[in-house]
Amino acid sequence: MDYYAGQVASGETLAGVQPLLMRSISMRLFMLIVASSALMVAACAGPSVLVAGESARSPEPGPPTFPVRVVAGDDLTPLAADITVAQMDLATTGAGTATVIWQEEWTGEVIPLTVSSAGFETQTVELAEIPDDEVEMRMEPVVLEGTVSTEDGRPLPDTAIELGGRELVTDEAGEYRINRAVAGDMTARRPAWETAVVPYDGTSTQLDIVMDPLIVRALRVQADKAGESEAWRRLLRLSENTDINGMVVDLKDEAGVVVYDTGIALAHDIGAVQPAYDITSIVADMDEHGLYKIARIVAFQDPYLASEQPGLATIDSKTGRPWETKSGRAWLDPTDPAAWEYPLSLAEEACRLGFDEVQFDYVQFPVGGVATARFDELVYDDAYYEDEAQFLRIETIGAFLQEAHDRLYPAGCALAADILAITLESRSDEGIGQQPGPLSSAVDVLSPMIYSYAYAPGWRDYEDPNEHAPEIVQTALDAGIPRLEGPAIYRPWLQRAKLEPPEIRAVWGIAEERSLGWMLWSENSSFGPNMLPPVR
Repeated sequence: MDYYAGQVASGETLAGVQPLLMRSISMRLFMLIVASSALMVAACAGPSVLVAGESARSPEPGPPTFPVRVVAGDDLTPLAADITVAQMDLATTGAGTATVIWQEEWTGEVIPLTVSSAGFETQTVELAEIPDDEVEMRMEPVVLEGTVSTEDGRPLPDTAIELGGRELVTDEAGEYRINRAVAGDMTARRPAWETAVVPYDGTSTQLDIVMDPLIVRALRVQADKAGESEAWRRLLRLSENTDINGMVVDLKDEAGVVVYDTGIALAHDIGAVQPAYDITSIVADMDEHGLYKIARIVAFQDPYLASEQPGLATIDSKTGRPWETKSGRAWLDPTDPAAWEYPLSLAEEACRLGFDEVQFDYVQFPVGGVATARFDELVYDDAYYEDEAQFLRIETIGAFLQEAHDRLYPAGCALAADILAITLESRSDEGIGQQPGPLSSAVDVLSPMIYSYAYAPGWRDYEDPNEHAPEIVQTALDAGIPRLEGPAIYRPWLQRAKLEPPEIRAVWGIAEERSLGWMLWSENSSFGPNMLPPVR
């Protein structure tokens, strides 16, 4: 009543208060009736009625329990885990918890509690009595480390590793580290190498993988022999009836001609495009025959681009115009990164079109008559063959190939470089910027062009080196193999010309004996089954 008395005192009339007061009394009376009814209903409820002769008692107490909580030791996140207590098996909830029912027969015994979780070390604690509080198990992650390498111990960087749905790549030392490693098959993939699958038990902390290179036996396909021609069909039949498993197809040749309908606008702008085949069709044909597809692209010998954009060309100091070989072919300047973009864009397109590997030819400084050649960062003078200039050339070619590697690897393409065979035995770069050791760190494949007919009379005391083709190939490979520093393998170019079928078989047999693939060069892509290995 104080509330209402206060209202009257403040000036409100009693007549105005009376209706409010009556409504309040009525509401209170209604609530009293409802409450009384509720008590009567509750009193009539069957289960709550005490029968004469019975007494009220508490329910029987259940068996004692205790909680277990399982978390990661590195970040304390709850874990899905399997728990074994004595012979009892249970699993955690999504919150990483489980409730253990203590069994009467455990009393007085030491009971093991074991917890296991994928990616973590199994842990066991011993319980002498029921715990008073929560048992927290902090699980230590399984850390798996290892190295991916070649059979001769060279590390393989940039190798894709997959285990239990997790993916990573090896570092420059070919090493990897997986935190919370789970049991399963570990897969290692790298362009130009056989995929390696190694079982992992989920507990070991070290797993090294040795990968084997793809053994590719390929034929060179001249542009006018590709496509719908009978020559192309004959080459495909050879792959069916022999052990040939790859083709090397020209995309851009020595004359600077792009021999397919490229989507690279610059090639069209400089007039370099002269389609000789349908590239989509030949890629499909090679896929149908299960062939390894190699796109050959001439890198720096390029009369078209050098002529149209002289700022990218090697310059003749006498004429101020693009420098040319004796055959009249101009070169791009390898020291100018702007000159790299064109061959690199063609290489990226080759990957998009479905080739497995891009092979750069003429990836070097020019040879022959270079006394007047001028580059942005190198001048021919008395010091041209000294160490400093040699280092610059090798570094330049290596930088170009490394840039190619960085662009092609995301697309899954292998990278190859053709090199002069003489560099396998020479300690000099021969003025062209090629040495197998340094370049082997930037590419997957080095392809020395070991053509016995190209060796000068008297080489290694051979009056006619071409009469000793197997010996020439053997000497070159045995000299070059120990000089590999990076992950690259050798896949030599071998000659078809000027050799009879038995000599050709002997030549590629030298490579086979060293577990190497090989490619057979023929200017007109003329091959017969009698010079090729039979189906294995």
